Amino acid sequence: MFEFLGTRPRPRLATREHAAGRRAPAVVPPPRIDDTTPRRPAALPPSVARVAARNRLSADLLAALLTVDGRSRATLDDMERADALADALLARRRQRATPHRSDLAAVGRRG
Repeated sequence: MFEFLGTRPRPRLATREHAAGRRAPAVVPPPRIDDTTPRRPAALPPSVARVAARNRLSADLLAALLTVDGRSRATLDDMERADALADALLARRRQRATPHRSDLAAVGRRG
């Protein structure tokens, strides 16, 4: 056939199936991984798990920002804003998760 950049196509080898007039079995692609089920990492160190959670949240926030604005491309400002929002949301979540000592409950027990 044609030479393209000095390369030639490889000659086709006749297989037994081809020579006998039979078709080779169809190649079946591997099953797709179901992306709807969240995968949890086995045993990540806490620092790595925090970074992974922040990256997932940041990506979700960036996608939401682009969807709301009706755009298909993100700017650097969009990415930085999504990262800042992810940091703020995770900081609030950590703050809510830590047990707070209620000063109002202590006031009621004085008497």
